[in-house]
Amino acid sequence: MPDDNPPIKRSSELAPLSREHHEGLLFVWKIRQGLLLQIDHERLARFVQWFYTVIIVPHFEIEEKVLIPILGKKMSLKEQMLDEHAVVRKLVHEVAESPSTALFQRLAEVYNDHIRFEERILFKHIEVSVTPVELKALGLQLAEVTGEMPVWDDAFWLK
Repeated sequence: MPDDNPPIKRSSELAPLSREHHEGLLFVWKIRQGLLLQIDHERLARFVQWFYTVIIVPHFEIEEKVLIPILGKKMSLKEQMLDEHAVVRKLVHEVAESPSTALFQRLAEVYNDHIRFEERILFKHIEVSVTPVELKALGLQLAEVTGEMPVWDDAFWLK
C-alpha cells in the first residue's frame, strides 16, 4: 500500500523554517496529549503562551518579513498565510483569556493545518517559482534569523 503522506524533501534554503514547523507539529501533539491526559487547563495555557511567545511570534515575524517579498504577485498565498497567522494569534489570546478543551482543540487543529499549508503549498510554490539566486538569498536570510529551539521544562505530555 503506498504512503498517502510521504515525507517532503525540502530545499536546504527553506529547511530552517521546516525545522521550526516540525517543532510546531510537536506543539500540536503535546496539546493533544495534555488534553488526553486531562492536564489542568491553566498548565496547558502556560505552555501555549510560552510556545507562542518564544517560538510562534518570532517564526511568524520571519515568515512575514522574508516570504512576503519573495511571493511577488501570488496574493492568494500571501493572504492565506497572513489570515492563518491572524487566526492563530486570536486563538492563543482566547486560550490565555479562558482556556477550555474546545479552544485547545481548535488551536491544535488550526496550527496543524497552517503548517501543512505552508509545507505542502506555500514552500512548494516558492521552490518552483523563484530563481536559484533568489532561493539562495532567501536561505542566507533565514540562516541569519533562525536558531536553536528553546525547551519547555514541564513535560506534562509524558505524565
